[in-house]
Amino acid sequence: MKYLLLSALLSSALFLSAQTEVVNSQNRATFPDGITYSLPKTVVVVKIQAVKTIKLVGPYYQYTERYLGTRDVIMKNSITWSVNNVKVTTKAIPDDQNVYKIKPDPSSSVSFVTLTPEGFLYGLNVALPSFSNKPCDSATPAQEAPDLAFNNLIFTQDLLQANSIASMAEVAAKQIYHLRDSRMSLITGDMDKIPDGSAMKLMVQKMDKSEHDLMELFVGKTVTVPTTVTFEIIPAQEVKNEVLFRLSTENGVVARDDLSGQPYYLSVNDVTNKNIVGMVDRGSANGLYYRLPGQAIVTLSDPTGNVILRKSLTIAQFGSVQALPATMFNKNMLKVRLDPTTGALLSVEK
Repeated sequence: MKYLLLSALLSSALFLSAQTEVVNSQNRATFPDGITYSLPKTVVVVKIQAVKTIKLVGPYYQYTERYLGTRDVIMKNSITWSVNNVKVTTKAIPDDQNVYKIKPDPSSSVSFVTLTPEGFLYGLNVALPSFSNKPCDSATPAQEAPDLAFNNLIFTQDLLQANSIASMAEVAAKQIYHLRDSRMSLITGDMDKIPDGSAMKLMVQKMDKSEHDLMELFVGKTVTVPTTVTFEIIPAQEVKNEVLFRLSTENGVVARDDLSGQPYYLSVNDVTNKNIVGMVDRGSANGLYYRLPGQAIVTLSDPTGNVILRKSLTIAQFGSVQALPATMFNKNMLKVRLDPTTGALLSVEK
């Protein structure tokens, strides 16, 4: 929270002087005292969630139909990647081309100027609301290494004595049927002693896990590994079907110039109503500058041209810069609120 209080020095007054000007790296304000604020520029943030799918052949796959009666078996090791989800959001950064400075003057009715920590103008004569300290994006937990091993957790005497793949597969298949029979007896109550609810639930879960591990020896194993990659784009103008990233079979999401992957295309179409926004209008040389933000439709297309995401966004820099006349603040005690994320004028009230 940042307040610039001027009443103690300026008899409770501030004037948006005729010397108010745009400040950039080449041209600094000529007056030493003043309050500097930036209009925001919109950054388009694209988060891609890609999934790596690993399929592994089970060591007993050749005996699956003989012992388990199914042909639904992984026959070849493979790795594939796919885009599982796409999210598009925006964030604001200071626009170096639209930085303004307010020169204090004791003849105005403005008591204080409120800036955000980033230096965006929040308002005049209004307090900055309190914000939660909770971060917007929680830290992504570290991913555990995928389990690519085949786990046979039931080591019977027959299995340990088996001297060939075929005999080991036969013993493993018998263990699967034994687990199924035991689970059915447990569930139906066809046992001399029935465990209580929590113990029974735990036993069933262990049986399910053991059967699953044994079945993987036959039908194979599928492991999925999700990953998230973030791209940030600052559109100065429309973007027409530009390659945002590529998806490689071996390496997943790769850079746009890595031809080992298939391209995904981004478009940012300016749909701003130019009749409303108009051209840049800074009013007089004396005023409070804000934005009339623009609008855009963002689309992301896969390599076949199929649109996988379409979203309407507010893009500050697609609009125009306007100004409230400084004369408004000469006598009237006005409260002015702006949207610090877009620079838009929200309200002017007494």
